[in-house]
Amino acid sequence: MEGKDVQDSTEVVICGFGPTGAMVSALLSQYSVPHVVIEKDADINVDPRGIALDEDGIRCLQACGVYQEVFTKIGQCMGNFRFVGGRKPDLSREPFMEMAYGTTEGGTGHPGFLCHKQPEIERTLRTRISSLGVARVHLGSRVTHIEEDRDRVYVTYIDQAGKTHTVSGLFLVAADGKTGFTRKQYLEPRGISMQQIGTVSYDKEWVALNWRISLPTPETHPTFPLWAKGYTPEQVYDAFFPSDFRFLCNPDRASVCGRFGLDQDRLWRFEFVVLPGEDSTVMAKPEQIARVVHPYITHPGSRYGLGSKSIIYPLDCIEVLRCRPFRFSARSCNKWSLGRVILCGDAAHVFPPFGGQGIASGFRDALSLAWRLAIASKTLMNKEAEQDHAALFEGWHAERKQQLNKSLASTVRNGEYVTEANPLRVFIRDWWLWLVQMVPSWRHTMRLGNRAEGLTRFLWGDGKNMAFVDPLSGGMTIPQVYAVPLSSGPGNTKISFTDDVIFSAGKRGLFQAIIIASSGATARDLRAAAKGLSDASGGLVREDEITAFRDGNWVPEPGNSPSQVYRFAHGTEFAVDDLCRGRPEPIGYDPLRLVSELGRDKVVIVRPDRVVFAVCNDRSEMMLAAGKLQRLQTTGRIE
Repeated sequence: MEGKDVQDSTEVVICGFGPTGAMVSALLSQYSVPHVVIEKDADINVDPRGIALDEDGIRCLQACGVYQEVFTKIGQCMGNFRFVGGRKPDLSREPFMEMAYGTTEGGTGHPGFLCHKQPEIERTLRTRISSLGVARVHLGSRVTHIEEDRDRVYVTYIDQAGKTHTVSGLFLVAADGKTGFTRKQYLEPRGISMQQIGTVSYDKEWVALNWRISLPTPETHPTFPLWAKGYTPEQVYDAFFPSDFRFLCNPDRASVCGRFGLDQDRLWRFEFVVLPGEDSTVMAKPEQIARVVHPYITHPGSRYGLGSKSIIYPLDCIEVLRCRPFRFSARSCNKWSLGRVILCGDAAHVFPPFGGQGIASGFRDALSLAWRLAIASKTLMNKEAEQDHAALFEGWHAERKQQLNKSLASTVRNGEYVTEANPLRVFIRDWWLWLVQMVPSWRHTMRLGNRAEGLTRFLWGDGKNMAFVDPLSGGMTIPQVYAVPLSSGPGNTKISFTDDVIFSAGKRGLFQAIIIASSGATARDLRAAAKGLSDASGGLVREDEITAFRDGNWVPEPGNSPSQVYRFAHGTEFAVDDLCRGRPEPIGYDPLRLVSELGRDKVVIVRPDRVVFAVCNDRSEMMLAAGKLQRLQTTGRIE
C-alpha cells in the first residue's frame, strides 16, 4: 500500500496461536508456505479450557506429525459417555444410555474421543512448528490495525517491547478467538456477524471448574474411614472420581464431569449450568461450589457398610486450578472470509459444551483451509494466473458449514439429554432408551453415538465452488486403516497408518493418488494408465508417488516399487505395535474399510485434508480429474 511503512512481508499472516492457529501454522510449515504468527500472550495459557477432542481432531494432530505425543503426553482415550438420570448426586448410578468411544468404529483408525490437556496440545504443536523452521512467531504482540489493498493485507502490531511493526501478507488467517481483534474490530464493521445456526438456539451460562486431585494415605489422613475396609489410596480415588465421562441429566441442574489428561495427572472437570435468576459470578464462588459439586464427592457410609454417616473425599487433597463462568452458545459467522481475511476456529463459530466440538471444529477448519492457502499463495506468488481466491475460500466455507451442522446436530442431541427438565419427557426418555437397548442392533447403534452416521460426505448442492468431482464419487472423507509394506516380507509387521503412508514426508505432490488393487498386475496396469498425471494436474498429484494397497497375503510383485505397495494390517498386528502405546487396542476395526467404501481396482485422488477428490475407474476419468485439479490451482474453481 502506498505510503505504508512495511517492515516485513510473507505469504500468510496468522493472528492467534491457540490450538487452531497452531494447527494452521503446523500444516503451512509442512507445505513450506512462509508465514508469520502474531499472538498477544507471551506464554501458553496453562488453564486447561477445552478437554475433549474427537477422532477427527486426533487425526488432525496425526496430520501434523505429532501422533506419538497424543496418547503419551497430551491425554488418553475418553472411554464411555455415561448419561445418568435422577436428582440424587450419585456418580455410581447406572446410566440410562451409554456411548462407547473407546472403539475404532468411526473409520479414522483412532478411538472416538481423547480427554486432553489443552496446554500440552499447544506446546506439542509449537514444538513441531519450531522444528520445521518455516514460521516466524511473535509472542506477546498485539494487533492494532488491519488494512487491505488489491494485492496484499497489512497487519500492524505492537511487540512485547512496545515497538510498532507492520507485516504484509497475501492472506490473513484470524484464529484469535470469539473476542479477537480481527472479527470484532475489522470484519464486523464490514458486515460479518455471529448468527444463530439454522433453527438451533442455545445461549446459557455455565460454571466450569478444574481440580487436580492428590491421594490421601493412611499416614496423611489416618481417620479416613475407608482404610478400615482395606481400600488403597488409588481405590479411594477411583471410587470418588470414577473413569468414563458423565453427563448428569439432573432435571434440577444439568452437569457434566469426568477425568481429563493422563491418568497420572489426576485432573477432573466439573461443569454445571447456571439457573435462571442466579448470578454466574456468585455461582463460581467456593461456597456455591460446595453446595453444588461437593455432594457428588460425598458418599453414604452405608455404601461401604459403615453406617449412616457420610464420607467426603478429603478436601485438602483437591487443588482448584480454575473455577469461572462461561457463556456457551451455538453460533456461526454469516461469512468466514472477506477479501484477503479468513476466519477460523472460535473466531468463526462457537459451540455449546455437550459434544467436545470446540477445538475439533477449529482443527477441521485448519486442515481444510491450509492446503487451499498453499495453492492460492503459490499461484499468486508465481503469477501463474488470475486466480479467484474468493471462490476457493467460498468452497471451503460451504464444505465446513455442512460438517459444522453435522457436529452441531450431535452436540444438540447430547444437550437435549442433559438439560431436559420436564418430568413427563424425562420419564419417556429414560424408558424409551431402556427399551431400545433391549434390541442388540439398536443398542450397538446407540453406543456408536455420532459415529453411527459414518464419515463425513459433502453434498455438492450446497456450493459449486467445492473442491471435489461429484460425478466421480468425490466429497467423502477417506477412511483410515493400518498397513504393512509388502517389502517387509512375512513375519515383519511394522505398522503404519494409511494417512502417513499416503502423505509421507518427502512427497512433492500436494494431493496424492492411491491404488486399491486386487492383484499385482492390476496395480501395474493402473500405474501405467496414470502416466502423464503430473503434467495434467499441474503437479498437484504425481504419478511417481502413487501408493498401492492390497488386501491379500504377502506376495512378491515384480515390476512394482515394493516401498510403495502395502497390504492392509489386522487389528491384532496393530495392538502389539508401538503405535498402540497408551491407547486401547482396536475394537470394531475393519481392515477392509477402504475397499468396502471405495472399491477395488480404482485410482483414488485424495486431498490433503483426507477428502476424496475423485474415484477413477480408467484413464479417461483420471485425466478428467487431473484437468479439474489444474483448473482448481489456476482459477480457484473446478468448473
